[in-house]
Amino acid sequence: MTSRPPPCVVLDSSAVIALSSVGLLEKVARLFDRVVVPRAVYEEAVVRGAGRPGSRELRGLVESGRVELLAPKDRWLVEALHDPLGLGEAEAITLALEQGCVVVLDDRVARLKARAMGLPLMGTLRLLRMAYDAGLLSLDELVNALEDLRRHGFRVTDDIIKRILEELGGGHVEK
Repeated sequence: MTSRPPPCVVLDSSAVIALSSVGLLEKVARLFDRVVVPRAVYEEAVVRGAGRPGSRELRGLVESGRVELLAPKDRWLVEALHDPLGLGEAEAITLALEQGCVVVLDDRVARLKARAMGLPLMGTLRLLRMAYDAGLLSLDELVNALEDLRRHGFRVTDDIIKRILEELGGGHVEK
C-alpha cells in the first residue's frame, strides 16, 4: 500500500534522534516538500544534545535550508499542551496546526493529544515505511533500520517487524 507523502511534516525530537541514530534522517527528509522542526526540538536535539545522535544531522539540514526551524506563534496553545507533554511535543503539535502539516510523534500521550485535536499524524516507523515505498530504502535496509532502532532503545517489537514484513510480502523475522 503506497501513498504519496504529505507535502509538509513537523518532526518531534524522537523522530529526529531515532532516524539519525540509524543514519536515515537526511534520506527520510527527502520525502517531503517541507520539513519543519520546532525551536524546542532543535534546542533539545542540537544544543542540549550536542554530540548525540541527531545533533550534527539536524544542524546540517537546518544550515542547508533543507529543514525549516520555526517557533510557533500560539504560545498559549504551547503552554496548554506543555502540561502533560514535553515542550518539543507541544511546539510540534502547535506548529503542525499553524502550518497545515502532518506531525510526526512517537510518544503515546502526545499522539493521543494530536488525535484529539484532529491533527493528522504519523510515527517514525511510518516514515521508514514511506521511504521504502518511495524506493529510498531496500527491504534489507528497512529491516536493518528497524533492528538498529531497537538496539538504540526505540520500542520496536518482533510483532511490529513481523507485521511490516508481512505487509511487504517479506516473510518473517528469524531470531
